[in-house]
Amino acid sequence: MSLKEFARMERQMRKRKFFLLIMITVMAAVLVACGPSDEKLMEAETARNLLLEARETAESTYLDISEITQRAKLDELSERVTEVEAIDFTKMNDKKIDEVLPSIQELTDEYQSVQGGLSETLKAETEVKEEKARHTEVNVCFINKTGMNLSRIVLRDVTRGTESDNYIGDGVILGDGYTLMGPALDLYEGSTEWEFVVTGEDGTDHILESPDLRNGGSRSIVLKYDSATGTGTAEFAPDPKEAETENASENAAEGASDASSENAG
Repeated sequence: MSLKEFARMERQMRKRKFFLLIMITVMAAVLVACGPSDEKLMEAETARNLLLEARETAESTYLDISEITQRAKLDELSERVTEVEAIDFTKMNDKKIDEVLPSIQELTDEYQSVQGGLSETLKAETEVKEEKARHTEVNVCFINKTGMNLSRIVLRDVTRGTESDNYIGDGVILGDGYTLMGPALDLYEGSTEWEFVVTGEDGTDHILESPDLRNGGSRSIVLKYDSATGTGTAEFAPDPKEAETENASENAAEGASDASSENAG
């Protein structure tokens, strides 16, 4: 082989290498233009998953509260999430994904902001429910046998140091011997001591000892006062069935006693 032919072959080899390098460069550019890198695809999918989690958390919290003012905002955000769900990141390059990511993060931030408000509402409503659960209402009626016309009947929770409203009502008089129907006693969980405060027409308060209201149920309460001793009590009236049973027992005992006397005679 002559030197001239060798030089020609070397030039051809160089041209082939050059064209091969160009083709590799072009193919790499085409691949980048047609799809994202694995790292960028993972970043995009992670951002979308965080958005979906933020939506699920907010919607779940909303279902646990009674307040409804955030419904319209949640619906508006959900429509935007639907658009994000429809995005096919595999058909986007890294640059396009970088353009979309900020809007996904902004939407996630909006959900987290709404969630903060919903959480505060849930906390407040839960506290109200828990406090309400500590209260039990017991319907009773008051039978006034104090010997006074009363302008006020109040239940004082000695354990908590609180006092109810006037069960009679302002400007109303409960006459001696009359019954007040319908009051509801508010009994607080953990309270163990109560007393009734009644006020006569002359404006004088009188304290009446109270029974254990937790065990009385919905029954009549007889208000009594002894002006000679200055003391009074509030007592549960006998249950009609219990009173009937007690009378029957007494009558049976009396009948047996009479029969024994006759037999002895």
